[in-house]
Amino acid sequence: MYMVFLNESGKTGAGDNDPAQLHYLHTGLLVHENQYISMSGEYDALFRRHFGARPRSPGVPAELDTDAIYNGAAPFESWEPEQRAELLQDCFNILIRRETPLLVSYIDKAEFQNAAQSESNSLAGHDDPSKLAFGRFLLALTMFLDENVMSQMNPDDIMDSTWAVNDYAMLMASADSESVKRGLTEFLSDESDTVTPSMYDDILIAPPDSSVGAQLVSMCAYFIQRWLQQPDIPHSYFDALRDGRVIQVIYPYQFD
Repeated sequence: MYMVFLNESGKTGAGDNDPAQLHYLHTGLLVHENQYISMSGEYDALFRRHFGARPRSPGVPAELDTDAIYNGAAPFESWEPEQRAELLQDCFNILIRRETPLLVSYIDKAEFQNAAQSESNSLAGHDDPSKLAFGRFLLALTMFLDENVMSQMNPDDIMDSTWAVNDYAMLMASADSESVKRGLTEFLSDESDTVTPSMYDDILIAPPDSSVGAQLVSMCAYFIQRWLQQPDIPHSYFDALRDGRVIQVIYPYQFD
């Protein structure tokens, strides 16, 4: 079974034209159950190396604030830039060593607002761009799971009307989200061929302060959001995730 750790970002900005949050972003980190124990062990070892103790030990944070690390804010204001960069890279190396798949979908807030206000557009009257972006994420997840099944099949069996389900996907969100709940319900109720039986019809909550997967997907989302804001400038952490075969799909919402 894949544990799909979800992160929803871009929903706290000051409106559709907030230059710091131009997009709603959904990211999902696919961690196979047989990898999670070793991944958690590496994460604990990382904390011991950088903080001298495990997460939630006295004086040690339960989770890492990516923005504080990157910008040298408290409690990292006394850390040298090289030390902060090493901490971030060590976190991402946990994923890069395993080529842990990361799927991304996003929607441009301003484009959505224009479409929602146009009577001639199919999105006229819609008020939840996050749900639309999450629908694209679920479609990308379905395709990934189907390709995973196909890679393990005999070519003669691919044309069969039904495929055996080898791996299921359990969605695990870092916080309760009505957009995510509605998006999943609508997607699974769709009778089209895009719906996969590999996906469970419920979402578990896996908060970052107690879940390594939720913590790591949040860190990934931070740098993907930065790349989306300014794609033409260098982004070393984004490049490391992409070149390390972690980022598998970046799926934009396509407007009419």
